[in-house]
Amino acid sequence: MRPALPAALLAAPLLLAGPATSAARPPRPGLLLVISVDQLSADLLERYGKHLPGGLGLLQREGVHFTAAYHDHAYTETGPGHSVLLSGRHPSHTGIPENNWKDPATGRKLNCVEDAKSPIFGKSAATRGASQALFRGTTLGDWLQAAVKGSRVFTVSGKDRASILMGGSRPTAAYWFESGVGYTTSAAYGTKLPDWLAAHNAALMKRLRNDTFWWTPMASSIGVARNGTYTTNLGTFRSGLPRQVNPGGMPLDEAFYNRFKGSPFFDEATAEAAQKLLDAEKVGQGDAMDLLAVGFSATDYVGHFYGTAGDEMVDQIRRLDALLDRFLAYVRARVPSMAVVLTADHGSADLMERLAEQGFAARRLDSKAWLEQLNAALRKKLPIQADAVSYTSLPKNLYVKEVPGATKEELVREALALIRKMPEIALALTPAELEAVEEDPEPNPEGRSLRVLLKHSYVPGRSGDILVVPKPFTIFSDDPPWIVGHGYPYDSDRRVPLIFWGPWEAGVRREPVRTVDLAPTLALELDLAPLEPLDGRPLDLPRKAK
Repeated sequence: MRPALPAALLAAPLLLAGPATSAARPPRPGLLLVISVDQLSADLLERYGKHLPGGLGLLQREGVHFTAAYHDHAYTETGPGHSVLLSGRHPSHTGIPENNWKDPATGRKLNCVEDAKSPIFGKSAATRGASQALFRGTTLGDWLQAAVKGSRVFTVSGKDRASILMGGSRPTAAYWFESGVGYTTSAAYGTKLPDWLAAHNAALMKRLRNDTFWWTPMASSIGVARNGTYTTNLGTFRSGLPRQVNPGGMPLDEAFYNRFKGSPFFDEATAEAAQKLLDAEKVGQGDAMDLLAVGFSATDYVGHFYGTAGDEMVDQIRRLDALLDRFLAYVRARVPSMAVVLTADHGSADLMERLAEQGFAARRLDSKAWLEQLNAALRKKLPIQADAVSYTSLPKNLYVKEVPGATKEELVREALALIRKMPEIALALTPAELEAVEEDPEPNPEGRSLRVLLKHSYVPGRSGDILVVPKPFTIFSDDPPWIVGHGYPYDSDRRVPLIFWGPWEAGVRREPVRTVDLAPTLALELDLAPLEPLDGRPLDLPRKAK
């Protein structure tokens, strides 16, 4: 059963900048299709996405293409990014500071869509459940359902947090991929998997078990990339295609699922699931407007496993273009009228070692070693014997616990002083210092100060005791198999494409805009009332002449 929309939100006032022009608006389309491509930076489109013949190229040519759209927060990860896209609010207001954080009550790591009360269908009882319970507020889908009787909201993605956080507080259905299961959902969104999806998963899992998957480059991908062999603290890595994803009949273990997710085959599986959903539920084919949000996740895994400048990413973009060509044609053949938005939750820089090879001052730091050194330095400064500082994934949100020999206040003060002297750190602030940072009234996100970006990522009770930003071209890394990270407040991670395709006049727009502007823009264009104050503002989208 779908969760009810909180009464307080139903009563919240409309707060949307821009004139009230609903009387002049044409009828809403039958379907709003929102496509999020995980880790698709604007830089990737500029390098590998020009003159593409498929769907990605079509959206760039025929849509309103904002080439300088920025995430306006510091910690550019999948959870925070997807919480922003259809809410129009910074992570500081959606309540999603990172993919993971520490539960202040228990000290246990929490995932941003974790919910023990909502078990995932097909997974064991020991697996964490998932829902939107930790997300605060509403999204465009909630505004649509509140305004248009009979409207529906569906999401499907390779990742749970993409599907769940774009779906808002009460989607009609939310589906995502789980290893060993296929595309599934949780008890937050229904009582069982629909028959059409169970049948689809059975066929998918049979194919994964029995077929042989080789990732070979398309002809247009050959000779574009910078390949090589690179040695990192995580081991030696070779960039280049072809790659064997699955020799038929091999075990479907964690290593296989890593290879599968980090290949174009993963996006193909998500498109197939979305097409099955479209047909089974007749999405966009009723009397009211429906919303379908699709999250393609393979680009993120490709970037993490192989970087952004090798054969793998070049071919991933080419294959994504071909896939979107087929997918958009499939949807358009079934839906009489539709509008499309394409964007991304974040971008990423390339492999640090490959950047250093090109002359950039790029370096990789070992997260665990860095933390050990910080705790060792604290033990020299204060009469303590135990480690006081920890983090959940990478050392951005640092958590300080009181240990014998020093108060928490002393530990935070000394740790902060040590961190600020480190040459690899650009900024370190406490929550009290962040709360004192004045908001920037300028909507232009280009060159936004690190302090304001960090403020937009700060969530009281979920963020750490010290929030850290490394210097540009400096990443922290943990364990294999990921050799590339993101989550930093620099253009490589912040700047993403934003394209509106539909009843709007095509054109390339180079002025800086924000991803928080996406939802209020759609709300204005579709004559929908947000159910709470927004951080974004509507963008001007000239309509096509009749």
